[in-house]
Amino acid sequence: MESLLGFIVLTGPLFLIVLWVPACIALAFWVGKKLKNKSRGLKVISGLAIFLFALLLPITDEIAGRVYFNHLCETEAGAKVYQSIELPAEYWDENGKPEFYVNYSENLGKKYPMIYMRGVASSLFNVDNAGYKFVDKQTDEVLGEVISFRYWGGWLRRNFSLHNSANSCESSEKIINKIFKSEKQG
Repeated sequence: MESLLGFIVLTGPLFLIVLWVPACIALAFWVGKKLKNKSRGLKVISGLAIFLFALLLPITDEIAGRVYFNHLCETEAGAKVYQSIELPAEYWDENGKPEFYVNYSENLGKKYPMIYMRGVASSLFNVDNAGYKFVDKQTDEVLGEVISFRYWGGWLRRNFSLHNSANSCESSEKIINKIFKSEKQG
């Protein structure tokens, strides 16, 4: 019984496609027949246009959302450093590598907290922004930030996927290495 249920769940989107394509073909023929006094070429072109329009209608938000998401990733996402802080030798090991990664929030994070941010970039396309920024607690100045966007998919993906996870354009840059520098590095 469980295997049959699993098969139904996994083939659900395929079943939707198998039903949708014939419905689009039927709609195209119906439109072609409604054009009684028109030439055969016009009927074929009209039917084909209606077929393509109806076929793509359920996924247009997926396509448009993906285009908008990619635009945001290319133009607005990434790591931005506004100010660097020189840290004394106690924050570095003998090889010059940072030791403040471990227990950041308990050590350096008290003076320069990392604040997580989240907001809606587009409710129409289900794109939100997420990221974090480092702030100097004494001056409330933003030292740097990482801006990322997440795309949750079109209505088909959101409603028929078993595990809907977002596509993300996270920055792979290590912003913390650019904000915090050793006094030796200058």
